[in-house]
Amino acid sequence: MRFRRLRDFLIYVIIFGCIFAIVLSQIYLTLSADSDTEDATLFTTSKTLSFTGVIIRDESLVYSSYIGDGVLTYDIDDGSRVSNGSSIAKIYNSYTQIYNRHEIEKLEEEIEALEKAQDNGTTDYVQPEFISTQISEQYKELIADIKTQDLEDLNSERVELLKLMSILNVSSNVESDYTDRISVLTEKLNSLEVSLVNAVATISASSSGYFTSVVDGYESDLTTDGISDLTVDDINAIIASPQKDVTLSSNVIGKLFSDYTWQMVGVIYTDDRYFVNESFELTFTSVGKTYTVTVESITATGNGNEAIIVLSCDQMDETVAASRVVDVEILFGSYSGIKVSRSAIRFQNGQKGVYVISGGQTEFRLIDVIYEGDDYVLSAVTSEDGYLSLYDSVLLDPVATTEGQTTSEDTEDETEDSSEEYDDTGQEDEDNN
Repeated sequence: MRFRRLRDFLIYVIIFGCIFAIVLSQIYLTLSADSDTEDATLFTTSKTLSFTGVIIRDESLVYSSYIGDGVLTYDIDDGSRVSNGSSIAKIYNSYTQIYNRHEIEKLEEEIEALEKAQDNGTTDYVQPEFISTQISEQYKELIADIKTQDLEDLNSERVELLKLMSILNVSSNVESDYTDRISVLTEKLNSLEVSLVNAVATISASSSGYFTSVVDGYESDLTTDGISDLTVDDINAIIASPQKDVTLSSNVIGKLFSDYTWQMVGVIYTDDRYFVNESFELTFTSVGKTYTVTVESITATGNGNEAIIVLSCDQMDETVAASRVVDVEILFGSYSGIKVSRSAIRFQNGQKGVYVISGGQTEFRLIDVIYEGDDYVLSAVTSEDGYLSLYDSVLLDPVATTEGQTTSEDTEDETEDSSEEYDDTGQEDEDNN
């Protein structure tokens, strides 16, 4: 009996001892992993190049032959296409004439919106739920423009919101029609029209092209044929003084350029030349507008990795038309993959990979590098056996335990040789997904 008790006691001691040892080993592995490992997570990065560009077109000034007093108003928006002989601007004898014409336009838009709202062809088939959703979206857009002080289209958005709300009111029988309101607006419009007088002068286009009211004094200095003659000093001087210190004639009202295409020059600092003749997205960083451009040339200046870049674009709008010097950013592309620290990379049998902890054991997993940063790489996400997977626990600085494995110093040298490097002006915008 005593022997059996002793035997049972020893068995229990051994069992509890094993359990205790397992618990301690797991705690040790967990604490070790916390300090020496990182989880393999999905990461997205993009390569960009930022610089200040100078827009160049073949431009000609537009003059007014009127020499009397008056107030100028433009008939077209900046960046608009004009034909030879078409009206660009008018001169009236007072600001009241211009104001009354703007008020007439607003009244006509409001009347049109109310007539549309009470038209049976609109209200008989409208779905109130759908209109309510549109009203909500239009309201949000209106508030957003007010907050950002983007007031250019504020009136047209106000009229659109009025039309939607009026349609909902009629379709929901809140209002029968807007006849009385239309009559009041029409009477006001008629009284304003009576007060109108003809313009004292009209300025017409002398040729076909694109117009902008913005002039800067460089119109005769900068031409597309002269781009190849521009030096770094020339470009920097324009950037330093976007408005040339020159006295323009008082009767200059804007400028024309014959083509919608435009070019941009800038000074960059990069050894990379591979993107010549390639197309990329170019963003005007101050306004957030993006255009598709082609890299025409990158010419080294002989001063280190300094170069002059020339871009071309065939997209025209009011922002481009009114701009000369702009801060821009070229997006070369974005990459998504599993982020791996360079310190974790090792080689086994000539294959690049990392060591991971799996089930308490250390295993070698291959990586397929698709992008290389300064202190990390991105590996392609794959379900193929033997490759690194998302959320694997990667050893950051594994001890060499496998025959044929290189040292960490050798690994760093090899990965650095294969990395793509950008200049100091290039910026990497990284968003962790």
